[in-house]
Amino acid sequence: MKRLKSWRYVVVVIVLIGLVFGGWYYSSQSIRVAYPQAWTDWQGKIQEAVKEYSTANNGSLPTVGNGAVIIDNEQQHIIDMCSLVGSKLLPYPPPENCISIPGADNDNCDGGNCPCYNNAHYVWAVDVNGSVHSVCTGDKCRANNADGYQGIWP
Repeated sequence: MKRLKSWRYVVVVIVLIGLVFGGWYYSSQSIRVAYPQAWTDWQGKIQEAVKEYSTANNGSLPTVGNGAVIIDNEQQHIIDMCSLVGSKLLPYPPPENCISIPGADNDNCDGGNCPCYNNAHYVWAVDVNGSVHSVCTGDKCRANNADGYQGIWP
């Protein structure tokens, strides 16, 4: 058996393997925290925009025609993100998590001329009290009729 002339190569290889594994683990943990936090951040921004819109429009809520979704067994009205963007209450374009669904009055961008996204998963809605909720749409969602982050982003 031949003895290694330099143990440094072995140490370098072990350190590199550790760095690769550690980096992968750190990034996977970061994503598990970042995506739910992104949902929470957008929920807060949309809630504030809906509140400001309602105040400026004599209590009216920014909804998409007759568009409604069922969230936690309650019918809620789909939020018109184009109205919120147009009145500068949200930045343009609308949030990257707003899904584009073919048809009328069934996604957050059907109320006006602003884009929603094919790779997104959420429809944001408002209840009669002005509280903002979301419903996840698609096979990758943990639940398709429950409020909150559903394990997929955007």
